[in-house]
Amino acid sequence: MELMFKLRIRNLNETYGGGKGNLAADFLQAIGFLGTDGPRTRETKRAKTGIRLFTKCLIPEPTRSWTTSDVATELGVPLQAIYRHLQWLREAGFLTEDFPGKAEDPKKIRLWHYDLEKAWAGVENRARICLDTYREIVNNLNQTLKEAKEIVPEGMMILEKDESFGIDIREIRRETGQNYESELGALGRGIGLFSNHHYPYRESIPYKIIDECFFQRPDRAWTAEEIAAWIETTRPTAYRHLNRLISLGFIERCRAEDGGPPTSAFHLRYGSLKKGWAKIETQVELVLDKYRKTIKQLAEN
Repeated sequence: MELMFKLRIRNLNETYGGGKGNLAADFLQAIGFLGTDGPRTRETKRAKTGIRLFTKCLIPEPTRSWTTSDVATELGVPLQAIYRHLQWLREAGFLTEDFPGKAEDPKKIRLWHYDLEKAWAGVENRARICLDTYREIVNNLNQTLKEAKEIVPEGMMILEKDESFGIDIREIRRETGQNYESELGALGRGIGLFSNHHYPYRESIPYKIIDECFFQRPDRAWTAEEIAAWIETTRPTAYRHLNRLISLGFIERCRAEDGGPPTSAFHLRYGSLKKGWAKIETQVELVLDKYRKTIKQLAEN
């Protein structure tokens, strides 16, 4: 089975309860290990198994090699309950496998380098390699795009609001002989803006919004109603995609400077894909730094 690296970047919850278990749960939910990000995610059987995999196996015994049966027995769950978790950790580069000397011996899984912090350092390194690829794509796209003269559209001012930041980092395969469409498709696929059901990407709503409304018009502010009319979709659908672009860091909220309409609109951050992406990378690095400190806390006895 082909392994593809993936990691979610999202601010950690600073108000988690005391104890290593709560800290581990918040970290694992932030990086995408627990699956969906709903308020009751941690209460599912799948999530509880994933959390205990760390708190009962990997954190207290980082130097141990485990068979899948060992893990299942330690957690008191059937084998099929742990396969998805182990697959995720292998894709992230957090776990590796020790192959037996004899064919009849079971293979074992363990932390890379037999160390929690060193294993995580490998995950970070893979994330940064993905970021390097994304930056190459952004630079290629930027060659064909205009930049606005001002960082905020004329007559508008930034509408200050605390926004949650969240972006996916995935290994992507770029096509040979890339063009603008394929490069934007690869970037969107990597960061979680496009999914399989959006293919062909150029005809999808998120592609049209980010490209036609923002990348091609970096000097313009759009209301949700204007975007819905342009894309020929509903206002709630437009808002759903706009909120995703805000959480990714591509666009910002703004309003009329004179206090009149529009009271709520959206524009390309800094009026430039390249400048906006530099800010996104900075935010990713801040989150990775928090992840690293959390792993250090978890590794401490």
